[in-house]
This record gives sequence, structure tokens and C-alpha cells, in this order.
Amino acid sequence: MNGDGDGRGRGARGYNPKIATVSEEEFAELMAIVREGPERARLTPEGQWRRDYHAAMVAKRTIGVQPDLFGAKPVTHMHKTRPGPVSDWKPEPVEEKLARIARDPNATFGIGRPALGEDEKAALIRSAANWLRVGQRVRLTGSAPSIDGQFERRVGRVGVVWRVSRTITDYVHIYLDPVGAERAEKIVFVELRDVEPVEEEKS
Repeated sequence: MNGDGDGRGRGARGYNPKIATVSEEEFAELMAIVREGPERARLTPEGQWRRDYHAAMVAKRTIGVQPDLFGAKPVTHMHKTRPGPVSDWKPEPVEEKLARIARDPNATFGIGRPALGEDEKAALIRSAANWLRVGQRVRLTGSAPSIDGQFERRVGRVGVVWRVSRTITDYVHIYLDPVGAERAEKIVFVELRDVEPVEEEKS
């Protein structure tokens, strides 16, 4: 027994050559990956910025954590933020909806709006080239029509460019600033034509 212990001590911890299907070096490498976990994976500069920004936003809003005396899940207390923009959205009247469906049966479950042409997309992307980058402060200025007003209620909200797509270049991910009693982050994927840059707020 001591001999086995000495052998393990000289090699990778936990490695047993009698049952192993990989070399001792491979075993040590795999165990290092398991112990470090995905959180230790090397991030790109943009990925590190996203992690730091999200952590800073949570820390800024957090008042404190209250442990439960009886072992239940602790309660995190957070500051409320200013209310979001007021939307004047109203449901589509039934008569208008029926008339729209009569014109286009495929529009039964959506309202939609005309898509940009390829030339329009190219011009839009060129016009945003001097400000479209991760971390840029932006405001939502428009939206596609929605059935329940979810998209329209986001108009006027501000946030930062979270991720720039290399494939769907006329859309962008925006990390919205929290409003009201929101606790979870809101990351939306919106058309570039509905976004405008804003000046960085002075703290």
C-alpha cells in the first residue's frame, strides 16, 4: 500500500497505471483543465471587457447581501434605478389587423416592416464605421413593430454596444442600462438602423 502511495506521489496525483487508458502526462493535463474550469479560459480583450463591465454594473447596483438565519437562499438587495422611457404604444386595432391579414395572409402572426436593400445596408454600415465598437454608448431610436409592444417599449433606452456580429452586420447586440426594478441584465439584438451613438456620461 505504501508502495502504491509512493508511486502516486512521484507522478500525477490520482493516476493509477493499472486502470489508466491515457499516459500520465495526458492525465495530468486533463486534470489541470478540470481543476481550472472554463472560467480560467483565456478571454479575448472584448470578452474580458464584457466580464468586467457586467461585474461593475452589478456591483454598482448592489446594496448588500442578507443571509437567511434558517439556511435559505440569501437575499440580494439592489438599488432601484430611474424609470425607463414612457411608451405611447397601443395594441393594433382588430379592424386594422384583419385588413392587414386580408392583404397578406403570411402576416397573421407578425407585423414586420420592409427590410433594407443590400445597398441600404452597405450605406448604413459605412455610416456607423466611425463609432460602431464594443463599449460605445448608444440609444435605441426605433424598433420593428411588435404584436405586444415589447420592441416599442425599448425605444429611448440607452446602453452599450455589447457585441458586433461579423456575419449579420446590420444587427448589433446592446447591453441595456437597467431601469426601474430590473435586476437581470437585458441584452437585445437589434437592427443597426435603430441605434445611434451618444456621448459618454460624465461621472
